[in-house]
Amino acid sequence: MSLDIVKPVHIIFFLQLAFSQPDIRFNPFDWNFYGYSGSINSISFGDRYAFIGTEGAGVLRFNVNNNRFEEAITSAQGLGENFITAVHYSESGMLWVATINALYYSYSSYGDWRSVSLESIGLVNRGYIDRLGDDGKDIWVESSGMLFRLDGSTGIPLETMVRQNKKVKWSSGSNQFNIDYSDILFKYNVSGGWMSSLNTFINPDGENVKIRTIAESDFNQIVIGCNDGTFFVGNKNMRILEPYKYGLSSKDVYAFEGTSGLWAGGRTYGPNSGISYFDINRNIYENYYFKNIINIDETPIFSILDYKKMIFFGGNEKIISYDKKKDSWNQIYLPSGSRSNFVKNIIFNERTMWIATPNGLQIVDSISNDLIENEVTDALKNIFIHDLLFFKNNIYLATESGLLIYNNKNSALYDYADYGYRDKEITFPSSQTSFTAIATSNSDVYFSTRESIIKLDTSNRTWSKTINSAIYQGEEIIDFDVHKNDFFIATVNKLTHYNNKKKVPDYFNYNFLGNINKLKVDSRKLWIGTSEGMFSYRYK
Repeated sequence: MSLDIVKPVHIIFFLQLAFSQPDIRFNPFDWNFYGYSGSINSISFGDRYAFIGTEGAGVLRFNVNNNRFEEAITSAQGLGENFITAVHYSESGMLWVATINALYYSYSSYGDWRSVSLESIGLVNRGYIDRLGDDGKDIWVESSGMLFRLDGSTGIPLETMVRQNKKVKWSSGSNQFNIDYSDILFKYNVSGGWMSSLNTFINPDGENVKIRTIAESDFNQIVIGCNDGTFFVGNKNMRILEPYKYGLSSKDVYAFEGTSGLWAGGRTYGPNSGISYFDINRNIYENYYFKNIINIDETPIFSILDYKKMIFFGGNEKIISYDKKKDSWNQIYLPSGSRSNFVKNIIFNERTMWIATPNGLQIVDSISNDLIENEVTDALKNIFIHDLLFFKNNIYLATESGLLIYNNKNSALYDYADYGYRDKEITFPSSQTSFTAIATSNSDVYFSTRESIIKLDTSNRTWSKTINSAIYQGEEIIDFDVHKNDFFIATVNKLTHYNNKKKVPDYFNYNFLGNINKLKVDSRKLWIGTSEGMFSYRYK
């Protein structure tokens, strides 16, 4: 069958656009992104994976052999953005990914991305790609009913088409026209407390979830993607659909805590705002949406404490608690202050919770939930408490007016310059210097100021200056963490990695990170909470 050619595409400056190289700064999966997925727009089957295009979390890689997630393909791997409109794994083994602004392709199917602008394809006036396919040689693009044929090796546009080649194998696109899927759903049972009803799914909370896209493999597999980020995987022979969910409930991650699993929360409002639990080893997410939790008000989450059988979430003028054994939720209201009374940090001191806020220190009896006032809370009234740490029977308080140390044994409150022995190497900053964050490594406690990061060796109570402000260019430290000699420092404009033995800083000025809110480092990985979501960085 001959193809009808509308017009040839004039290739002007095309080679430059088609072969624009990504900025290669790291191995493909040294950096990984975990974000809010949004709607699932497209699905394509490869040799091992179902490649799943999302509105916010890039391209998910779901291993159909063992039903497990593997590292997603996102802006951290070189894509220009994480809003995916279409995805396609070609017969030649290349992965093609369409975003709002460009079409990307990779020979390896995960890195070394090249891009083609949508304008160069012929898409103007905010047109975007609805679906992608290939005929064994060339790549086909569909947008608003128009068809475009591109060279399958280079992405160079060849023709604008009226009719498609019958050999084109398309990956799934998003359902923009309310396609009736009831004949497909009728054939399957749905697990996990879900049900199907005509053209939609009903989740365990009784909410209707719209089907966005459906893809079927050559091996009797079916994947159904929905507008809430849930997708279902089934087999045509078994006739059972199992639900899977990838992604956090909040995009702007301000707090996270945990070891084998991470509890995460942020500052995103809306119908899907809530708290997330991320199983690191299995890449499984569970989201607790505020709208579905009885007697819990919606709030941004600024801090998290994992303490014994309880998880505490610091919000805006409240603390939310979750009992892991009883699977029950509760909340404690805090008084308003001259400034917004959000909870910066929470620690436990026996049966009392010490709470850092912009309005000072608040202490709550964890049994009665009563507020406690004493000489410590009086001394810190209306002072911004940035961070708290309970370490070896001392409570360290980083404030806008200096660093204070509360000794639990003698109930004494010290200014840090009066605690321990002055080391020759350090000139103590002014008592008015703002302290913003605290971290520990072995027996050492570290404190950040605009002037430097200083260290207290708790074994001999001596102080020293560890990192000069020139390393992070004198910017205010948002957060930092340390593992042995590896320091990671987040400021307003950058992320800095500084090894205290090598004495050479590395700067990560990556746009995909967004604004950094929280850092946590272990022996191999750095975890980062940002305005874009969560990231991990494998630095060893």
